[in-house]
Amino acid sequence: MYVDDVLLVVGIGLLAAALLTVRSILGLLTQSSALRRYWFWLGGVIATFMVGYGALIVLWGEQSLVANELVALMLLLGGVFALAVTKLSLMTTTDIVRIAKLERDAIEDPLTGSYNRRYLESKLDEEVRRATRLKTPLSTVMIDLDHFKHVNDTYGHDVGDKVLRHVCAMIMASVRSSDTVIRYGGEEFVVIAPGCDDADAASLAEAMRAKIAGSALNLPNGDNLVVTASLGVSSLRAGSAEAMLRAADEALYAAKRDGRNQICVAAAA
Repeated sequence: MYVDDVLLVVGIGLLAAALLTVRSILGLLTQSSALRRYWFWLGGVIATFMVGYGALIVLWGEQSLVANELVALMLLLGGVFALAVTKLSLMTTTDIVRIAKLERDAIEDPLTGSYNRRYLESKLDEEVRRATRLKTPLSTVMIDLDHFKHVNDTYGHDVGDKVLRHVCAMIMASVRSSDTVIRYGGEEFVVIAPGCDDADAASLAEAMRAKIAGSALNLPNGDNLVVTASLGVSSLRAGSAEAMLRAADEALYAAKRDGRNQICVAAAA
């Protein structure tokens, strides 16, 4: 085998290593991401190079030209470059994914998968600023499970955790993609609903209430546990996130006082 053939074979090996690295990067990225599509096409380009290198080995045959060795050397360097780029990209992508996970963990409730209370203040302030700037409505819905202590006392905290996950799933299934679901604490949740006035938010709250009450949770002992929730609704009045949240909380407790498993809309200030 001539020197040029050896260089091409080594180049094919480097490109194969680069292709494996691209495969590792694809495994880190979500199926629908644009970045993943770009890496997929880059993998196709690298595979095409590998085919081209193999074709050169066949076409050059027994020729042993200095020009061939120069071209082979350049192609070898191309393989080195491709491998270096993909290795560096793998390191960068791994760091980005790790950092994104740390950031997500900092604002995610580990039990339900919703956002946690730490995220509430920043998100609510952001939505208030946007609503104020664009002069669009903004509402919050506060949700509290009825008699949740009884569930824990009767069935235990493991079942209580299942109930919280189940209810959060029902809430998420009822809201719009633009809404934000936050576990406020214990058995209490908050939904931030941009673009909703009192009437829209009340309709959203009623959909959540009905979804929760109409979805039984199957327990390991064969029981079907039905839980209900009370909900308070408040809309932005004077640019104050705190006042809106406080009004939703007061409306929630009014719903509880009036019999639970219902919604209450805060009166306009």
